Amino acid sequence: MTDEKLTLDDIAALLLQIEPTNLAELANIRRGLKAIAESSSISVQRSIAEAITRIDQMEGGKDPDPAGLLCRIGAFIEEAMNATEESALEAPPFSPTEQDSPVRSNPEAGCSNALPLEADSALLSEFITENRDLIAGAETALLKLEADPENAEALHTVFRAFHTIKGTSVFLGLDHISTLAHRAESFLSRIRDKEIRCVGGYADLAFRSVDMLKDLTQTVHDALSGKPIIVPGGFDDLMVLLTEPEAAGISEDVCERGDGAAEVPSLPDDLLATQANPRREGRKTAVTDQTDQPAGGVPEGTKTPSPTEIGQTLQKQPRTAGSETAAESSVRVRTDRLDRLIEMVGELVIGHSMVVQDNTVNSGNYPDLQQKVSHTGKIVRQMQDLCMAIRMVPLKATIHKIARLVRDLARRQKIMINFIAVGEDTEIDRNMVDLINDPLVHLVRNAVDHGIESPEDREKKGKPRAGTLLLKAYHSGGNVVVEVSDDGKGLDRNKIIQKAIAKGLIQPGQNMSDSEIINFIFEPGFSTADKVTDLSGRGVGLDVVRKAVETLRGRVDVSSEVGQGCTFSVRLPLTMAITDGMLVKVGNQRYILPTVNIDMSFRPDPEALSTVAGRAETVIFKGKLMPIFRLHRLFDIKEAVEDPTSGLLIIIGEGNQRCALLVDELVGQQQVVAKSLGDGIGNVQGISGGAILGDGRVGLILDPQGIAALARQTLEPRTAGKATC
Repeated sequence: MTDEKLTLDDIAALLLQIEPTNLAELANIRRGLKAIAESSSISVQRSIAEAITRIDQMEGGKDPDPAGLLCRIGAFIEEAMNATEESALEAPPFSPTEQDSPVRSNPEAGCSNALPLEADSALLSEFITENRDLIAGAETALLKLEADPENAEALHTVFRAFHTIKGTSVFLGLDHISTLAHRAESFLSRIRDKEIRCVGGYADLAFRSVDMLKDLTQTVHDALSGKPIIVPGGFDDLMVLLTEPEAAGISEDVCERGDGAAEVPSLPDDLLATQANPRREGRKTAVTDQTDQPAGGVPEGTKTPSPTEIGQTLQKQPRTAGSETAAESSVRVRTDRLDRLIEMVGELVIGHSMVVQDNTVNSGNYPDLQQKVSHTGKIVRQMQDLCMAIRMVPLKATIHKIARLVRDLARRQKIMINFIAVGEDTEIDRNMVDLINDPLVHLVRNAVDHGIESPEDREKKGKPRAGTLLLKAYHSGGNVVVEVSDDGKGLDRNKIIQKAIAKGLIQPGQNMSDSEIINFIFEPGFSTADKVTDLSGRGVGLDVVRKAVETLRGRVDVSSEVGQGCTFSVRLPLTMAITDGMLVKVGNQRYILPTVNIDMSFRPDPEALSTVAGRAETVIFKGKLMPIFRLHRLFDIKEAVEDPTSGLLIIIGEGNQRCALLVDELVGQQQVVAKSLGDGIGNVQGISGGAILGDGRVGLILDPQGIAALARQTLEPRTAGKATC
């Protein structure tokens, strides 16, 4: 009996006769199951997928109990047979046209009005999530492969991603995605066979395939909300290019336009005329190609994902008694539930703090109660730390996006850049990941556009032709620090001074420190670039970077050396949910000052104090003159310390600038659960939020930038000069 004529009944009978070591007969059964899957319903395909996965395990010799595995294969075959009978009884008949075109679409217009007829929204949602992870991994691997064309592991990673996506999309009836993945596999097989290398135009084509996969995945996401599926522009051209790239002029050399941007050449009319419209390839064609072709060139000895290998994430069907159960290494949780958990733990921390400070507990009359409260406190702290850890996600995904951005910008600017990423596993609050992305992108664009010189200029200066861009992330003192460094031309101190004078920010001949001068690049519209480009200008828009970082209760520091390079250091708290702050007392009020903004505190000597224009107060500290802001005047607090020599001055930072904040005393350092002020109060200048303290009272969290701005507004109407922080 040939494998083309095998039915599920035939396969069930064969399973009772063969030995687990009969690999030839197992391969025959595997081919028969694939052929059956082509014309089967989704429910039947699910069971067949599981059976084929177990056959792969047997062929790979990875299961210690082959006989038991053979029994499980039989259970899935029986499940498929039952599903086939149910489909025959329940499914309405449909025409051959509907079978060949499961996606209701207009291939000429590139638009389909709905998802596949049998689409399962839960499966599609999981498919989208899985796809995005695979695409991100493939993109990272392509960057490595382009830098090192002999990197076999990177090539295997790209293969696995495209092959898995191809099989899953065929399973779900997403023909455009399966067609793209299949063509990309065939193209990558040429790289695997060393017929071509993944450099130049071929690398651009591979990246273009990844980008198209991103776009197609997004169309599926949009379709789940009822939008029509619009096939992205350029899909047909890409399919032809992947089939015959050389006919369109693509080679290992970089094909560029006049503006320096990498270009995939236009397709000759005669080549287009000979190609069938890829969007007319239905599910049957895609599955047939997949069955007949040996895994798109996946290397020998490597277990290739089968087309039906959906994985545990996509398997939603209930399992039979003979099904294999595997422990989940991770579980996806809805973000709103996670946020609610964090919120409740925060309330628990507040409630426990109130108990700890209760007079009954602290009276000393109930030692057993004190011991129990202390023990409960340890558990609460451990729970709080665990919940904070659950919130944390690595910066790997953000850094990988930056790597792709650097690659594309370097090609566009006709420069060579070695991108180095350190600390990809550094974790940060998941709510902050997206917020930090834009500032980092802006810093990187500036470094590429106006920091790193052209290869010719670098060679004249005795530098390597390829510049280096380092993105480094690490934890430091309860904060996350992300540094963006380049070995380019650096910031020109003289140019910054000239620009500052021209904009009226300083007077000619005014003495300023290097840090004060560099700080001007954060002024709105400030730029020292000789020409404006469509990418960036060194300093243009950096005020947005600083504001975004300070919104996250962080700060940006800059260091630079002319001709050697520039480093932007972004310091952020680990999480926005918990604030590590210093509790300060002003009159009868208490405030929380984030420790990330505190440099130090001191009690000034009388001779260090002075007044400008009869109102603006200053203090000399370590040879530097800085303004004093009285918190009790800004917030109209009575009975506060008036004499700075009797109170404390806290040096706080606003960007690279510093000022002294007068308070009565420091109460102590503690972690608090940050809360917004609510819509009823809205935004209050100088206040970033609030927290419930241990005694049940509310402590307001100070915003150093807002306080400095509020102080300047208070001083400006009554003085000729301005006190700057």
